[in-house]
Amino acid sequence: MTLAVCLLVGCATQTQQLKMNESKEQFKNGDLQNTTAAIQGAFKDKNTLYYMELGEVQRLQGPARIPNSTQNLLAADQLVSRWEVTTSDKLRRSFSGASAYVLSEGFSSEYDPKPYEVSLLSQTIALNHISQGRWNDAMVEAKKMAQREKVIEELIQSRVAAVSKVEQEQQNNPNTQGASSRIENISGYPINLLDDEETRSLKNSYQNPAAYYLSGFIHESQGEASLAAPGYRLAIELRPQVNFFKTSIAKLDSNIANQGKKSFADTLIIIDTGYMPKITPYQISQSFNLGGNPKLVTLTFPVIEKSTERFRPTMVQLGDRVANPELVANIDAMARKNLRDEMPAYVLRASSRALVSLAAQYAADRAAQQAANKRSQNNQNNQNNGSAALIGAIAGMITGYSLQAINVTDVRHWSTLPAQTYMARMGLPIGPTVLKYTLPSGVTASQTVNLVGGYNVVYIRMFRNRATVLTSNDPAALPPKDPVVSIPIAVSPATLSTTLISPVSPLPALVEPKPSEGAFAGLKKLWGGFQEPQPEESAPTVTTPVPVVVPATPVLAAPISSSSTTPNTIPASGNMEGVKPYEPPNLLNSFQQLFN
Repeated sequence: MTLAVCLLVGCATQTQQLKMNESKEQFKNGDLQNTTAAIQGAFKDKNTLYYMELGEVQRLQGPARIPNSTQNLLAADQLVSRWEVTTSDKLRRSFSGASAYVLSEGFSSEYDPKPYEVSLLSQTIALNHISQGRWNDAMVEAKKMAQREKVIEELIQSRVAAVSKVEQEQQNNPNTQGASSRIENISGYPINLLDDEETRSLKNSYQNPAAYYLSGFIHESQGEASLAAPGYRLAIELRPQVNFFKTSIAKLDSNIANQGKKSFADTLIIIDTGYMPKITPYQISQSFNLGGNPKLVTLTFPVIEKSTERFRPTMVQLGDRVANPELVANIDAMARKNLRDEMPAYVLRASSRALVSLAAQYAADRAAQQAANKRSQNNQNNQNNGSAALIGAIAGMITGYSLQAINVTDVRHWSTLPAQTYMARMGLPIGPTVLKYTLPSGVTASQTVNLVGGYNVVYIRMFRNRATVLTSNDPAALPPKDPVVSIPIAVSPATLSTTLISPVSPLPALVEPKPSEGAFAGLKKLWGGFQEPQPEESAPTVTTPVPVVVPATPVLAAPISSSSTTPNTIPASGNMEGVKPYEPPNLLNSFQQLFN
């Protein structure tokens, strides 16, 4: 039962990411409606990754979708908070807990967010709040970035220590002495994809200069010099070559002192370009020595493809002023750095599972041989001897194949993120301003943006031949006024003055814990992941207790997911050269081969 559950979950997570990879061309072309449908079809469980993917694509559909995007991203944010607590507990509780955590990757439908994704989640939620004119809420997200950085740093240190402990334990086990955590020991892995100059230059995989600078800009807009300065300083520390970072810290005090006298629009321009590279399963045949004989085993590792379609914005103009966008964050390199840091755990996991598989198969073969010898000594006929040998062979194949089949690797990732972030800061006239920019296709596009006195953010997400533009304080991004329905509630007079009614709010989506399920219910649910996807139309809502006088009038929440359409089936291009396609194990074929 355990093996079956692990195998089904592992295959389900692989299938989910493969479906997302197939929709990559739609996303690159800016076909956000079909990308939304692909997300809804790929995910059977609404986990953290589902809400991040859906929330990101919704915000790129324009200002009217920002409220729905914010609600889904806040649902992801709550799951990330829960992940922080549970993961910390697993890694610190005991050695057995750490060992189980290290060796169990790939067997859960839940999603452990990557460190750089956690930073970008807070950054994206903050940008949504700014679009809706909620600068105070954006400041809360900015503070959360700094708080989570400490948690992520501790989690990474705990993971490193856990991998070291597990490797030592495996070395002390006769069946797994050959286990290793060094990717250099795995011949054939394309290590060059994780060892380029940009990746090596990063301090770590989770500190995002763009997020730090945005945090400083938000705090400055609220007059918080003591909170803005650390954000600017960290951005400078990580990207010292960006000129306007240094200007911002130098002018911080004077900017805040003269906020009431500003006669121009202090505008931060953020431009996201490129696409996150795919992470796919990569199979390598590796030889292990067992019982004095070399055994060939197929291992599976995650591999990240080469960077493609990188674009530096060459022309961005507002009115008669030309911006000079500078590269402030290379998210592509952050993803490579993260995978490089996690490779010791992946290698240890794969090699340990392979050795356990071989040891189990070897034990089954020996048991079959001993059974055959015993029957021979008891003068059993040759037919019984042959039956014992056949049974032993089948047992060995099932044991070894089953354990090898769960040698899966989790390749899920937030695939709709940009690859690079550029920024520029300018003082511009207040009022309607024509924004012009050149797209990767070479086409120049333009539209009018409205800038207000004080602080503004203009966000541009560039696709191949189109772009999405979002601006701060945009009236189109405000939550719609939903119809109010009166629902009488019976309340006793004694409790009338103290009753709290919970109307539905369009703000953070709270995700309720799922009730526990039995093993067979879990298998049934997992098996459903292999059937045809049915797009889902709903997302969680939140109830926030607010003291009101009854009877209450709950507000009807607007649907979160856009209507489903048939996804485009154009295959994704740009596959990495030399990568073998991932083939899920087929137990039936192995039985057929045995009896043939």
